[in-house]
Amino acid sequence: MIRRGVLLLVALLCGVRAEAQKVSISTNILNWADLATINGEFSFAVARHVSLSAMGQYNNWNFGSVENGNPFQDRVRGGSLGMRYWTWNVFSGWWFGLNARCEEYNRGGFFGKMETEEGFAFGGGLSVGYSRMLSRHWNLDFGIGGWCGGKNCTTYACPRCGAIIDKGRKFFVMPSADTQVSIVYIF
Repeated sequence: MIRRGVLLLVALLCGVRAEAQKVSISTNILNWADLATINGEFSFAVARHVSLSAMGQYNNWNFGSVENGNPFQDRVRGGSLGMRYWTWNVFSGWWFGLNARCEEYNRGGFFGKMETEEGFAFGGGLSVGYSRMLSRHWNLDFGIGGWCGGKNCTTYACPRCGAIIDKGRKFFVMPSADTQVSIVYIF
């Protein structure tokens, strides 16, 4: 009841009602391929061409071992709030996205490097993509995106030694979780 009231209020403010399906959930296959990062996104239509979304991701796993000399990890806990503009209708065709994102992370050990970085990143992102309708309730989304912002981070010489190489606040630009091949279910 409250959800319908909020959706109606947003639709009235936007001046257009969404006539098709209004809610979707999805998961990004590329995030699952990134060392089994659990992820999900909840979206709802507020107008014919506009949807709002909330996304979360979680990965708390380490792979390899320090003893063998090949540990690596891409640990992350984060999320984003965003909106998409759809050129045709919500949940179909081309879309352009804008979002605010934050994450706590610990990455390192890739390509034989022992160097590891951990920190907290926050910023905003842009994305573009296409949603291919497979059936009335199923879509396949393809997208590419990036984000930039600030991060408070510490870089260590190795995952366990604790020797700090660098520490501080930095600006970054990088690909985001909006780089996707997602399976979408539309209610």
